[in-house]
Amino acid sequence: MKDNDLYSLLSSLVSTYSVSGSERGIVDFLDRELTRLGFSTERMESGSICGVLCGDRPGPTVLLDAHIDTVTVPDKSKWTHDPFSLTRDNGRLYGRGTSDMKGGLAAIIAGASEFVGRSFPGRIVISCVVEEERFEGICSREVSRRFKPDYVVIGESTGGKLNIGQRGRCEILLEAEGKSCHSSNPNEGVNAIRVMMDAIEALDGIDINRDEMLGDGIMVLTDIISSPYPGASVIPEKCFATFDRRTLTGETMESVLSPINELLEKKRIKAKARIAEGVTDTYTSHHLSSPRFFPAWKNSEEADSSVKARKGLESVGLWEGFGHYSFCTNGSHYAGEAGIPTVGYGPGEERLAHIVDEYIEEKDLYKAGKGIEGIIKGLLGLCD
Repeated sequence: MKDNDLYSLLSSLVSTYSVSGSERGIVDFLDRELTRLGFSTERMESGSICGVLCGDRPGPTVLLDAHIDTVTVPDKSKWTHDPFSLTRDNGRLYGRGTSDMKGGLAAIIAGASEFVGRSFPGRIVISCVVEEERFEGICSREVSRRFKPDYVVIGESTGGKLNIGQRGRCEILLEAEGKSCHSSNPNEGVNAIRVMMDAIEALDGIDINRDEMLGDGIMVLTDIISSPYPGASVIPEKCFATFDRRTLTGETMESVLSPINELLEKKRIKAKARIAEGVTDTYTSHHLSSPRFFPAWKNSEEADSSVKARKGLESVGLWEGFGHYSFCTNGSHYAGEAGIPTVGYGPGEERLAHIVDEYIEEKDLYKAGKGIEGIIKGLLGLCD
């Protein structure tokens, strides 16, 4: 795909509104665009869409993953440029989703489209997944069941590196128990907010694991609310707090929760932790429900997928070293749950996701398109 065509593709993607739960328009666009480029298309029950290109001889299935939803824009007035129109300014491309991850999707389509009409083994699948921003990896489950990929390439931003690992994520819901009473007689009850304050203070000192590749596990408080709320003249009997926990390989729901609950019990604090349950409906009214636990994963530099993808990047002159994701991706399912050999490669940098005036460097977009083409070659064994 020529640079001008890749720019136009990203422009169309950015201008097509696709905040989580509202992806129908971009799916319709991708159906038309992938068909025009020579792919067959399949729509999933969740509303996701996949583009499929079959080779002329047996070989592996390489699945290229991109989520097509974005986070919302709470206040457009804070943006220098229109968030829903791609803007070129001083070598940068601005717009909601340019970094996370419509730029990656455009690069994937560009790289994969280079194989249309060519002789190659196996099959190339472009997976365009809904609801990732609210539910990492959940809608990827039906994609991997349908296509059973041998390799997966995550198209999220990697800053030019080949990512071979990712921290996981879970949401921990902490429930503190009190005793309700009228606020004019507070001594008759137990304020659940006070109990929660003790619990939060106790958990500030909890030990979190560290991984040589992925770095520190993290647990950070993200919200808190009492019940009943609002508490008009009532001492609350319940208080709920949510912690965002960034997990490392080998950690499970049980191993994450056990130290928290053991510490609270030891300190006689009437609070208990559990993994939050995620519930949502996609734009097709497909119901999603699952614990909000998305596992970490990592591969070695010597793993088959790492070696082949590296060869592919070297073949197009774009090798810049190995890296890993700090945030969560659909790789939590492909690699973390399903154990499929997975790498990551995409334009932009993690720090640019979700920010006001989100952008990627224009040169990185075109480089990523060539890089994806090279990685596909490597994983299909065309660089051996």
